[in-house]
Amino acid sequence: MLVSKNVAELCVLLISELYGQLPSRIFADLLSRGRSTVVQLTQHTFLNPRQVRHGIAVLIQLNLIFHHADQDSGVACYEANAHAAYSLVRIGKILDMVRSKYGPHAHDLVHQVLVQGHAKISDLVNFFKDGPNVHAETLNGIHNGLNHVNGNGNGISNGTTDFEIDVDPDLEDQAYDSLAQLIALGILEPLTPTMYQSPQDLRSTVEQEYMAEYPTGIRGIKQASDFERSVRDKLSEIQNKSSNLKRQLESEFTHEPSSKRRKLTNGTMSNTFAGQKARSALLHEHDTVLRVNYDKCIVELRNLRLERYAEDLIGDTTARVYAALLAVLSKKVSRCQPDKFTEVEDEDDDSSTGPRVSTREIFDHLDPSIDVSAGIGILHDEEAVDPRLAEKIRRYPPQLKGSTLGDTLEEGEEIVGSDDEDYDDHGRESVIISGFHVQNGSNGIKTQVNADTPAGTERWHQMRQHLLILAENQQGFVRHCGKHESGAEWTVDFEPLLQRLKFIELDSIIENRFGRRGLRLTRILREKGKIDDKTLPGLALMKKSDVHVKMAEMEMAGFLDVQEVPRDNNRTAARTIYFWFFDLERTMQRTLDNTYKCMVRCLQRLEVERRKKQAMLSVVERKDVQGKEEEKLRGDIYNEYLEFLDLEKKLLGQVARLDDIVAVFRDY
Repeated sequence: MLVSKNVAELCVLLISELYGQLPSRIFADLLSRGRSTVVQLTQHTFLNPRQVRHGIAVLIQLNLIFHHADQDSGVACYEANAHAAYSLVRIGKILDMVRSKYGPHAHDLVHQVLVQGHAKISDLVNFFKDGPNVHAETLNGIHNGLNHVNGNGNGISNGTTDFEIDVDPDLEDQAYDSLAQLIALGILEPLTPTMYQSPQDLRSTVEQEYMAEYPTGIRGIKQASDFERSVRDKLSEIQNKSSNLKRQLESEFTHEPSSKRRKLTNGTMSNTFAGQKARSALLHEHDTVLRVNYDKCIVELRNLRLERYAEDLIGDTTARVYAALLAVLSKKVSRCQPDKFTEVEDEDDDSSTGPRVSTREIFDHLDPSIDVSAGIGILHDEEAVDPRLAEKIRRYPPQLKGSTLGDTLEEGEEIVGSDDEDYDDHGRESVIISGFHVQNGSNGIKTQVNADTPAGTERWHQMRQHLLILAENQQGFVRHCGKHESGAEWTVDFEPLLQRLKFIELDSIIENRFGRRGLRLTRILREKGKIDDKTLPGLALMKKSDVHVKMAEMEMAGFLDVQEVPRDNNRTAARTIYFWFFDLERTMQRTLDNTYKCMVRCLQRLEVERRKKQAMLSVVERKDVQGKEEEKLRGDIYNEYLEFLDLEKKLLGQVARLDDIVAVFRDY
């Protein structure tokens, strides 16, 4: 796998931080030299074969490398998995997300799988049955020597968790319950032998199998199309094999209304299995090996990022309704970006046929503790707006146009309708008679409710007003895309929404580095395209000298570029036109590479600080001192230890914030 120098260095540092020098040394050689055999690794790393095999075994167990054995010679080749190695920086975020959404028991199980790389269902159940002592040890981040995975949201860091574990007499049922829920959601997935192969090797193996059907080779467009379709179907079949258990548990998952949900230990609500159903579904799969599905975890992290985005722009209550919509929608989304090696988009696929959810599904998933009446104003003038406009349905997503998004709806593409059971074609009178009146305006959506309306219906309509607020917002959080038997249908156009999010992150970086004037010039170029240096000062309302200084500064930093167009063959400066332009893709790639470099520098600085404090840390790492630092350590040593923890927290916190930028630009 080809990666940049900074990404390779970052992956090696992450593996060294968590698993030691031996695996990181082998992984670094695989990144620099490509796929290699054990003999080649022995020669390149100057390690003996026993050490190389031990390091390879650790990397395979942690799903950090691919391996493929040649059918003729039987020699195995190993290849680095840089994507999985980078995902190590998100371990803390993943654990924190699992704990907040699914409770501490699910957190324990996911943490155990992350520590071991993969684990059998029976081993996880036995681990859970061992009692709170083992749980407390693991949650404090010292299980198996992995003292940096603690789920505090900083990715990789030391510390302890801040919640207590309730001792339940029926821990085995809880283990099956949590495991079934995590597998059904896709956070844990069964591990199959094909997952140890790289996507290129897997595709090559399938192609070789089907090439036997073409002894004279593939000739013509029709044979090539049939061959590609067969390979694609076979790859889909291989992927579906690992999803059999997930689909089985999904069919048994009880999507009960919110009032019938079980309250988790941390106070959140979640759908749950009955214990016996979970046990019966997993008892037949006791020897199934599970691993963490990082692709699905990224989907969950994206939902949290979009929820915070909506909360910043609209409000807390509407953001929580949006979180419920994203949670339901994510059940139909397995990954943020399609796999280019195993998934091929259909040319006839319509973008409007993506995953969508109904109002009933959102209402059933909404936490009953949310006061949906908050965040909605009261409409006093019933004639202020036509409710038909508030129920506008858009079948097609907005089109991307440079730095702005425009709705290019042609005739017949926009429909007016409603999923309100009291709404019909006779106009607004039926809506007012039912006790509800909606307004879709620039200040949000407002509702007025009569006193004799049933409480459940009132909550339904109030939740719909929040959905309409999201659909009306210029950021395009939600699109009202159709009608269904169980209410309206809603979807999220992730591509244009995340495009806006990328622009926000990029604008923030440019403003912090070059000021408001630099941001103004960048936005003009992003909107207009290539502009002559004589025209730009007038558009930016700036002096020509100030524009030239700022543009030269941004060009040196790689954010802008200039194209010289000579008017004649002399190519003199006076007879040359200079066109400034902003290359979005190149700027994002450069920003990503600089972000990787910053993360590397933070981890290197942390390693330097550890070497400086090696004497103090050697005392703190003693078993009789761990957990009792304040009692056992001398005052000056304890103060020095606290200062080091504060510095470590700042550095790892900065790494986590930089990872948020990487996620927005690359993964979401």
